[in-house]
Amino acid sequence: MGGDRRRRVGLRDILRVDVPKLHRAVSEGFDKDPSVRLILRILQEPRNRYEMRVMYCPPLPLLWGFRPGDGTAASVVHQAYAREFWRERGFTGRLGLLTQFLTWPLMVFGTLVWFTALNGREIRRRSGKSIVRQLYEQLQLAIRHAILPPWYYMFELFDDTRFRRAGQYLRRDETKGGIFRLLRRPTKRRKLNNKAKFSDCCQQHAIRTPDYLEARSGHIRRPDNQKAQSLPHADLFAKPSRGKGGRGVESWRFDGSGWSRDGAPPLDEMALLDHFRALSMVEQYLIQRRLVPHPDLAELSADVLTTIRMMTILDENGDYEVTHAVYRMPNQPDAKVDNFHAGGLAAKVGIETGELGPASDIGLHPNSSWHAHHPISGARIAGRKLPFWNETLDLARRAHAAMPERTVIGWDIAIVEDGPVMIEGNGGADLDIIQRAYREPMGDSRFGELLAHHIETFERGAWPTNSV
Repeated sequence: MGGDRRRRVGLRDILRVDVPKLHRAVSEGFDKDPSVRLILRILQEPRNRYEMRVMYCPPLPLLWGFRPGDGTAASVVHQAYAREFWRERGFTGRLGLLTQFLTWPLMVFGTLVWFTALNGREIRRRSGKSIVRQLYEQLQLAIRHAILPPWYYMFELFDDTRFRRAGQYLRRDETKGGIFRLLRRPTKRRKLNNKAKFSDCCQQHAIRTPDYLEARSGHIRRPDNQKAQSLPHADLFAKPSRGKGGRGVESWRFDGSGWSRDGAPPLDEMALLDHFRALSMVEQYLIQRRLVPHPDLAELSADVLTTIRMMTILDENGDYEVTHAVYRMPNQPDAKVDNFHAGGLAAKVGIETGELGPASDIGLHPNSSWHAHHPISGARIAGRKLPFWNETLDLARRAHAAMPERTVIGWDIAIVEDGPVMIEGNGGADLDIIQRAYREPMGDSRFGELLAHHIETFERGAWPTNSV
């Protein structure tokens, strides 16, 4: 019974913004109260036939998105999203969208009260800004810039300097929810959507990535499609081929005779093979040797593989440029992955030097803070330099050149004892983690400049349409 209670997610967990527990609820299928199911259904990103999607509720600035912008790169992105949003919807779709604007007051005022009640007193203590002032600023941001109340606290917009730059932040709905898809080229094979195809593409282009077995339709197969009858006698890591955010991952420890996880009795080789075959009847899985971080980074890892989220974007000359990078670390002793949205930490990485800044979590809770040292191990974070940094930059650039159908890609790269290893690529990379860790917007950065350049190229009709 105690275990069942720990695995049950209630409305209190939602209201307290217990990010690690909520992430596990979504990724591992925890039992949920009916109210929690309803809230998660509302907050989860909808899938529909449109490239420009609505996340959570239609942003109010869509209604005046055709007004001239201020000429900044960020305004080019904001306006392009608004124009394409309306353009691809017919008369019926536009009418339906107008009715959806009725949800805007509910979403804005609901989250305004919720997150101010959660964070307002602590922010007043830190900054001296009154609760009334925080409420007023959040409403201003929602109306003028479509920034909802949670992002007021995530991006620390209660700081007056950041508040004045609010229009330069690139929103999740307009980038991940639209512009990144708008700027992709036609391709016969979407390599980023399937981890096995992604790994095969990396191997073909001499980009180092973990070897794997694939569990599919009740069979375990090698990359050459031959059936595998055995497993590597080593620690293993298994993940869904189309999973994201750490959903469904399994970490198996090998003791010389069998594998175990989460304190359960060990399985022998045949039993574990049968387990993976059973999983594969529901969805495809990749099975890999479990990697461990470079020894210089082990004290930041809490026994989890830590990764760098690195952004690359096509530049004006057809080359691929690294503009931002953050180093991700777990913040829970029992974490399985370093995922930022699972309660992990992220630290800015200096592109020129590979040096880490202080780390923080997603910033939605009053206990959120910035750490110069890891809260679990006490190891130094800020000022630490990542090993093999130049090789890591080169790996990301070469990987993007192998997948030219995407203008923007967010890479997950691990640094192990003998160098960097490509783990995954994300065509719909989330920019929240970058803007949070850098404590500044991306709209007026080199990334924003290049994104605006490509949007203008697209709108001139000069965007390449040949398949790659």
